[in-house]
Amino acid sequence: MTLSRSQHGFSLLELICVMAIIGLFTAFAMPVYQTAQARSQRQLAKVALMKSAQWLEQAATSQGSYPDTLPEAVWRTAELRYRLSISSQGQSYLLTATPLGAQSADTCGALTLSHAGQRVAQGDVSSCWSK
Repeated sequence: MTLSRSQHGFSLLELICVMAIIGLFTAFAMPVYQTAQARSQRQLAKVALMKSAQWLEQAATSQGSYPDTLPEAVWRTAELRYRLSISSQGQSYLLTATPLGAQSADTCGALTLSHAGQRVAQGDVSSCWSK
Protein backbone atom coordinates (compact mmCIF):
# COMPACT_ATOMS: atom_id res chain seq x y z
CA MET A 1 0.00 0.00 0.00
CA THR A 2 1.51 3.32 -1.07
CA LEU A 3 0.37 6.68 0.14
CA SER A 4 0.21 9.42 -2.41
CA ARG A 5 0.95 12.83 -1.06
CA SER A 6 -0.03 15.84 -3.08
CA GLN A 7 1.80 19.06 -2.47
CA HIS A 8 -0.25 22.14 -1.65
CA GLY A 9 1.15 25.68 -1.58
CA PHE A 10 4.75 26.82 -1.69
CA SER A 11 7.73 25.66 0.27
CA LEU A 12 9.57 28.14 2.46
CA LEU A 13 12.57 28.05 0.11
CA GLU A 14 10.43 28.95 -2.92
CA LEU A 15 8.84 31.81 -1.03
CA ILE A 16 12.23 33.18 0.05
CA CYS A 17 13.52 33.01 -3.55
CA VAL A 18 10.51 34.93 -4.87
CA MET A 19 10.90 37.57 -2.16
CA ALA A 20 14.61 37.94 -2.99
CA ILE A 21 13.79 38.46 -6.68
CA ILE A 22 11.17 41.07 -5.80
CA GLY A 23 13.72 42.78 -3.54
CA LEU A 24 16.26 42.95 -6.38
CA PHE A 25 13.71 44.41 -8.80
CA THR A 26 12.74 47.00 -6.20
CA ALA A 27 16.38 47.91 -5.54
CA PHE A 28 16.89 48.65 -9.23
CA ALA A 29 13.52 50.32 -9.85
CA MET A 30 13.43 52.77 -6.91
CA PRO A 31 16.33 55.03 -8.01
CA VAL A 32 14.90 55.20 -11.53
CA TYR A 33 11.47 56.07 -10.13
CA GLN A 34 12.90 58.73 -7.79
CA THR A 35 14.87 60.32 -10.63
CA ALA A 36 11.74 60.45 -12.78
CA GLN A 37 9.78 62.00 -9.89
CA ALA A 38 12.46 64.68 -9.37
CA ARG A 39 12.49 65.49 -13.09
CA SER A 40 8.69 65.69 -13.13
CA GLN A 41 8.68 68.04 -10.14
CA ARG A 42 11.35 70.19 -11.79
CA GLN A 43 9.12 70.45 -14.88
CA LEU A 44 6.21 71.58 -12.70
CA ALA A 45 8.44 74.21 -11.08
CA LYS A 46 9.55 75.52 -14.48
CA VAL A 47 5.93 75.76 -15.61
CA ALA A 48 5.06 77.63 -12.41
CA LEU A 49 7.96 80.04 -12.99
CA MET A 50 6.91 80.67 -16.60
CA LYS A 51 3.25 81.18 -15.65
CA SER A 52 4.31 83.58 -12.91
CA ALA A 53 6.56 85.51 -15.29
CA GLN A 54 3.71 85.80 -17.79
CA TRP A 55 1.38 87.07 -15.05
CA LEU A 56 4.01 89.59 -13.90
CA GLU A 57 4.47 90.88 -17.46
CA GLN A 58 0.72 91.35 -17.86
CA ALA A 59 0.50 93.11 -14.48
CA ALA A 60 3.44 95.38 -15.37
CA THR A 61 1.80 96.27 -18.67
CA SER A 62 -1.35 97.43 -16.92
CA GLN A 63 0.29 99.01 -13.81
CA GLY A 64 3.55 100.34 -15.22
CA SER A 65 5.79 98.33 -12.86
CA TYR A 66 6.10 94.79 -11.55
CA PRO A 67 4.03 93.95 -8.44
CA ASP A 68 5.81 93.16 -5.15
CA THR A 69 3.73 90.06 -4.48
CA LEU A 70 2.62 87.11 -6.52
CA PRO A 71 -0.81 85.57 -5.89
CA GLU A 72 -0.53 81.91 -4.99
CA ALA A 73 -3.38 81.11 -7.38
CA VAL A 74 -1.11 82.04 -10.29
CA TRP A 75 1.47 79.33 -9.71
CA ARG A 76 0.22 76.86 -7.09
CA THR A 77 -0.61 73.26 -8.00
CA ALA A 78 -1.38 70.47 -5.54
CA GLU A 79 1.62 68.34 -6.54
CA LEU A 80 4.28 71.05 -6.53
CA ARG A 81 7.21 70.37 -4.18
CA TYR A 82 8.69 73.83 -4.64
CA ARG A 83 8.06 77.18 -2.97
CA LEU A 84 8.02 80.19 -5.27
CA SER A 85 9.22 83.60 -4.14
CA ILE A 86 9.55 86.93 -5.88
CA SER A 87 11.97 89.77 -5.48
CA SER A 88 10.65 92.81 -7.36
CA GLN A 89 12.17 96.26 -7.71
CA GLY A 90 9.96 98.38 -9.97
CA GLN A 91 11.27 97.55 -13.43
CA SER A 92 12.80 94.16 -12.64
CA TYR A 93 11.96 90.94 -10.85
CA LEU A 94 13.60 87.69 -9.85
CA LEU A 95 11.47 84.55 -9.41
CA THR A 96 12.93 81.68 -7.41
CA ALA A 97 11.56 78.13 -7.04
CA THR A 98 13.09 76.54 -3.93
CA PRO A 99 12.75 72.75 -3.59
CA LEU A 100 10.97 71.37 -0.53
CA GLY A 101 11.11 68.03 1.25
CA ALA A 102 12.40 65.10 -0.78
CA GLN A 103 12.88 67.41 -3.77
CA SER A 104 15.72 69.15 -1.87
CA ALA A 105 18.02 66.32 -2.91
CA ASP A 106 17.59 67.25 -6.59
CA THR A 107 20.94 68.21 -8.12
CA CYS A 108 19.45 71.29 -9.80
CA GLY A 109 18.50 72.89 -6.49
CA ALA A 110 16.70 76.22 -6.67
CA LEU A 111 15.61 77.42 -10.10
CA THR A 112 15.62 81.15 -10.85
CA LEU A 113 14.06 83.21 -13.64
CA SER A 114 14.65 86.94 -14.09
CA HIS A 115 12.67 89.65 -15.90
CA ALA A 116 15.20 89.45 -18.75
CA GLY A 117 14.58 85.72 -19.22
CA GLN A 118 17.86 84.69 -17.59
CA ARG A 119 17.61 81.18 -16.17
CA VAL A 120 19.79 80.05 -13.28
CA ALA A 121 20.11 76.75 -11.41
CA GLN A 122 22.48 75.47 -8.75
CA GLY A 123 23.34 72.52 -10.99
CA ASP A 124 24.15 72.52 -14.69
CA VAL A 125 21.85 75.23 -16.07
CA SER A 126 21.46 73.72 -19.54
CA SER A 127 20.43 70.27 -18.27
CA CYS A 128 18.27 71.61 -15.44
CA TRP A 129 16.27 73.96 -17.64
CA SER A 130 16.13 71.86 -20.82
CA LYS A 131 14.95 68.49 -19.46
